[in-house]
Amino acid sequence: MNLPDNELGLSSLDELIDWTKTYIHFKQALEVVGRAPELAEPYFSSFEPFLQRFTQELAKQERLESRLPKEMRESIASEKPYLIIIRELLQSRVSNSDALA
Repeated sequence: MNLPDNELGLSSLDELIDWTKTYIHFKQALEVVGRAPELAEPYFSSFEPFLQRFTQELAKQERLESRLPKEMRESIASEKPYLIIIRELLQSRVSNSDALA
């Protein structure tokens, strides 16, 4: 599958997977995956340990942000719009795995 234009200079899912060597790379790549949600599942499946760690960090971040005023939460969300898509994808992934259990 082809990737949308991205600052990483990668053009396919295989290139993105090969490029991802560390957790930091994984987090950077989520911006690209967030712009192409259809790539999320195959990408996530390639990096389950990174995905688990990211999901835990995201949950902590959500708890911290929930204490902030609405304007601050909106400002944070506007800086990283791909996170909204990633959160939705992760929630549906959890829902799907719960349904299968």
